[in-house]
Amino acid sequence: MGAAEDALIGPEDDNFHPPSNHPWETETCWYAFCVPERNLMGYLYTWIRPNLGIAGGGTLVWDDTAYLPWEVPFFDYNHSIPLPEGLDLRDATLPTGMRVKVIEPLTSYELGYRYPYGDMFEADLRFDALTPPHVFTRGEPPFTIASHIDQPGRVTGRIRLHGTDIDVDCCAMRDRSWGPRSDLQGFRIGYAFATTSSQSAFLCYSLPKPDSDPINAGYYLRDGVRADIVSGERRVERDPQHGYATAFEIEAVDEMGRELRATGTPVSRIIFNPYPKMLTWVSTTAWDFDGGTGWGEDQDCWRPDQWSAYRRSLRQ
Repeated sequence: MGAAEDALIGPEDDNFHPPSNHPWETETCWYAFCVPERNLMGYLYTWIRPNLGIAGGGTLVWDDTAYLPWEVPFFDYNHSIPLPEGLDLRDATLPTGMRVKVIEPLTSYELGYRYPYGDMFEADLRFDALTPPHVFTRGEPPFTIASHIDQPGRVTGRIRLHGTDIDVDCCAMRDRSWGPRSDLQGFRIGYAFATTSSQSAFLCYSLPKPDSDPINAGYYLRDGVRADIVSGERRVERDPQHGYATAFEIEAVDEMGRELRATGTPVSRIIFNPYPKMLTWVSTTAWDFDGGTGWGEDQDCWRPDQWSAYRRSLRQ
């Protein structure tokens, strides 16, 4: 992280930010993890709306056995939970059941979850950053009205899924955002990333259109040097019947002139509504780039009406 980014973020950003008066002011906290040998991926995710006094989000785990929320191995997603007073994101059990505790600011976190209604799922994990956060300031595309960070890291620990203990040791992603996020608006966006180590990773945001899918933001980490992506293209092959992604290609250029070429093979997927106007296909993906394979994902986000129109076009 350069001097400009250093000035934009600090230890206080692990906690809540002073909210505006906007009714849809939203604070989010997201951690991913995966177990590649099982084609398994999971999320710990919470959103909080302090001005409305509510929280939501949840914990989900999927593999290659199912992709519908009510059929995947575990899915516990909530809306409109009353927000308790006095929460501190640096050490909290959130209303969704997710636990987070800062070990080292902007670097290391203890994470956990216990399902309150039986022995379906629990998690005891730790996130250790592989790089400093990548910062998007408010007004910088694609985050035109909110602030946002993405940070790759190593996730270690254990999950217990339907009575089976599973070790976790993977590269994955966390993010944080704060600012207005209305449930009455939706948008089309692609979000793809992979990490192999502290020396090699990428993240791409794209804005899909009917005839192209230009990349407009992200980063490329090669040989331990990270630079912002300035242009590129995301290409998606889709199942002709169901419409979900079956293969990905990324071609991009960073501000240092370095070229990223990555091909992605989905190994499992889930579709769900994190917000009312956002329908998201998440593909657990093995990405080949820079002579190696990094595990990550592709988030293919649609407004529900856009997805409906696309699916109907496949049936014509």
